[in-house]
Amino acid sequence: MKLENGLPSHDTMQRVWSMIEPKGFEKCFREWVSSVSQKVEGEIISIDGKTLRGSKSEGRSPIHMVSAWAHEQQLVLGQLATEEKSNEITAVPNLLEVLDIAGCIITADAMSCQKGIAEKVVEKQGDYVFGLKDNQPNLRRDAQEYYQAARKDPELYPEIQYNKTTEKGHGRIETREYYLSTQIEWLSSLKEWAGLKGLGMVRSTVTKNGEKATDERYYITSLKSVEDFSKAVRAHWGIENTLHWCLDMTFHEDYSRTRKDQPGAQAQTLCL
Repeated sequence: MKLENGLPSHDTMQRVWSMIEPKGFEKCFREWVSSVSQKVEGEIISIDGKTLRGSKSEGRSPIHMVSAWAHEQQLVLGQLATEEKSNEITAVPNLLEVLDIAGCIITADAMSCQKGIAEKVVEKQGDYVFGLKDNQPNLRRDAQEYYQAARKDPELYPEIQYNKTTEKGHGRIETREYYLSTQIEWLSSLKEWAGLKGLGMVRSTVTKNGEKATDERYYITSLKSVEDFSKAVRAHWGIENTLHWCLDMTFHEDYSRTRKDQPGAQAQTLCL
């Protein structure tokens, strides 16, 4: 492109971006990503949402953008925007539908721990690791009680696989202990979850300035190996530390008030 009169002004660039039809741009974006990416067997794809604070306006909720982040390639494979954070539950299956996830591991936090999403991952020939919280109270309680009993009498639970990692940095030492059991025939809701093979737990112990803090998290997964499970759990934080952090700290996404106005389309922020 020859710019004989110099770079376009801010207003000109804004008018150009505002004329882009969102769905058409999304289609072109996915095609471009497919052309530059390489399918990695066992790739860990993290699904998570981020609210664009600057997109809020009077009478309209801020946009909640759901992204699929490929850990090995360090690449966004796709995104979908919703008007409410709660709509992430319906957006995730739609996002998975347009992605090739066969042979990949999908990781997501507790909000996406839904039977329909697990079914979609299995249908697309992928595996999953989903966090457990109070939106699945019975399943979380079963996992918590199981591992509490195992800690009390470990010799009665030889089926539990174990892995441990220790990292030092930023003035602290963090030890992560990973537990996975694939002998879960006793689980009452087992048949309700497509592909469910294991219950997992992660115990994190952080030592800083001589003080220790411990946290425990529970998961459901279609994986059978604690090594694969631990790698997937750890990799999931990459979407926060690498993608979301970069969008905020480098591109100042939350401060952007740039709008596009397409007939019949929802307003959303464009982050370049």
